[in-house]
Order: sequence, then structure tokens, then C-alpha cells
Amino acid sequence: MRLNALLGVAGVNYLESEKAQKIGRMFEFIVLIALLVVFAQVFMLFSEELIHSHWINSLIWLVFFAELVVNLFFVKNKVRYLKENWLNVAIVLVAFPGFNWGSDWALIVRSLRLLLFVRFFTSFFKDFISILNRNRFGQILVASAFIILGAGALFAFLEDKTFWDGVWYSLVTITTVGYGDIVPVSEYGRIFGVFLILFGVVFFSLVTANISAFLIGSEQRKLERDILDYMKATEKRLANQQLVNDEHVERIIMHMSNEIRSLKTEMKKLQAESITKLRQENLERHKDDH
Repeated sequence: MRLNALLGVAGVNYLESEKAQKIGRMFEFIVLIALLVVFAQVFMLFSEELIHSHWINSLIWLVFFAELVVNLFFVKNKVRYLKENWLNVAIVLVAFPGFNWGSDWALIVRSLRLLLFVRFFTSFFKDFISILNRNRFGQILVASAFIILGAGALFAFLEDKTFWDGVWYSLVTITTVGYGDIVPVSEYGRIFGVFLILFGVVFFSLVTANISAFLIGSEQRKLERDILDYMKATEKRLANQQLVNDEHVERIIMHMSNEIRSLKTEMKKLQAESITKLRQENLERHKDDH
């Protein structure tokens, strides 16, 4: 079983209809906005800046309730949807605005809704793993981590800094951020900084290239799927049209066969009548001769 289904935040199953999945994705975006509001509420409460607005909590609850009811209406397998989204159901029931949980329990209930972030993190995690597996990008990141640590240690030795100061300088230099809070002052430190900057440019080029390739590849795969679906639909439509044409041709052949049989019967009848008429004429002529 999938992790998000086990946690009860799976959303609309991929086996459902395209319409149900489309509506589910639309509600996921709306729910994500509601979760960001909940996230802000929790942190504002800790900073004692929370604006006590009952209508905001009611609106957030209404978003979760609408997602549950609408998705449940459009999915075919309603039991599966409830099983894979049991946490959604629990949140809708527990966070009902009519319940007065008190200030302490209200914070816990609001924080409980943040578990729905798992639904979005699982999708992001799959994409992240796909990026790491592409062109050995994961190994590049691990090697870069060792280089950052090694470069930080070497910088700390050259500039007489602490190890963590050296790692911080190495990190902000390689990532081309360059805060400027820690800078080399010795000649050897500056020479080392030049090589570190050049490495940072190459490293970040690899990172952006891999991410860009993944995004472009995703769009390309989507385009290929759309083309494949169109080809399958076209093939199915042509097959149906071929069946219709075959049935039409068969009806024409049967009609022509019936017409030919009818013509043959009529011709035989006319031929028989002609023979009978000729015989009668021959008998009458024979009588006249005698």
C-alpha cells in the first residue's frame, strides 16, 4: 500500500476517471492554499500575533469539507476513497467550527491539518528521486558534499579560520551566493578562492542542467502520452468505422444478391412464358396448315 494511502491523505486514486482526477487536482491546489493559511495561523499563535477571526477557521474547514464531499461524489469507488483518505474525514469531523475545543486543543486541531502536507511532499519526493537517478545526479551531489567539506577544511587551514567558517565560505562560494561575511585575505586563500569559484560555476551548471532536463523530459513524456492516447483513440475510431463500413458493404452485397436472384427468377418466368407462347403459336399454325 502507498504511504500516503496508509496515512489517509492519498487524494483521488489514479484508477478513477479522468474527470474525477482533474477535479481532485483542482481541490489539491485549493487545499494547499488553505494549509498555508493554517501554517501561518500556527506560527502567528506562537508569536502572539494571531488574529482571532472565526470566519477564517470556518472557511478553511469548508475547503476541506468541500474537497471531501465533491471528490466522494465524482469517484466511482467511494469505499476506497474513504479508506485512502481517512485522515481527511477525521479532520473534517474533529475541526468542525461548531466544536469548542478551547485554546490549547484548538492549536492541536489546527496543527493536525498540517499532516495533509504529506500528500504534496510524497509527490515532490518522487520527482526528487527521479532527478537524483538521472545522469547519476545523486552521486554528483554526494561528491560535491565531500568537495565542500574538503574545500572548507583547506580554506580554514589557509586563512586560520574554524572548520565551520571554512565550510560556510566553501558553500556560499560554490553556490555563487557570496555573502561576503567571510573572505580570504591571504594570497594563497585568494588563489584557492579563484579555483573554488570556477568549480562552483561548473557545479551549478550541472545542477541546473539536470533539473532543466528533468522538467523538459516531463513535458516531453506528457506530450508523448498525449500523442499515444490520440493515436489509440484514432485507431479505435478507425476500427469502429471499419466495422460500420463492413456492415454497410455486407448489406449492399446482400441487397444485390437478392436483386440478382429476383431478376433470375423473373427471367426464368419470362423465358417459360415465351416458350409456352411459342408452343401455342406453333400449334395454332399447325392447325391452320391442316
